[in-house]
Amino acid sequence: MIKTPLKKYLRLKILEELSIGDKHGYALAKDIFSTIGLKPNTSLLYPLLKMLEREGLISSRKEVHGSRLKKVYSITEKGLEYLKTNNSVMDELRLFEKRMREMKELGIPELLMRLKNIYENLDKLGEKEKHILKDIIRSFHIQLKNVLGEVY
Repeated sequence: MIKTPLKKYLRLKILEELSIGDKHGYALAKDIFSTIGLKPNTSLLYPLLKMLEREGLISSRKEVHGSRLKKVYSITEKGLEYLKTNNSVMDELRLFEKRMREMKELGIPELLMRLKNIYENLDKLGEKEKHILKDIIRSFHIQLKNVLGEVY
């Protein structure tokens, strides 16, 4: 069962991309993740490709590209039918893509990376740095409330 919006998005986006034409894994990752403004993440993509292949929604074959052997994926008839059946979800996917691009423009991924770094290095911070961070975060909350209201 797919639980996260990103996995739900990726599942349908893979099928949509393959309905346009066959692609190897990295090309799929590059095209899909650039649509939502993220770096290609093959560790998320390849398990989904395997799952879609097991479900019979896509197929793969090996092809030689230059000196490299690459696995090229294609959508199957069952995959095209699945995509058609879930066509109503595509508007939801477009909204997800739009929101992801806007979040990147707002700098939210960088903010999340900073917060992750703080979490991972919290033990290394002194009391003075923790106090400064607390003031910054308190001020940030107040500014968010002023801009967005109490709902957010």
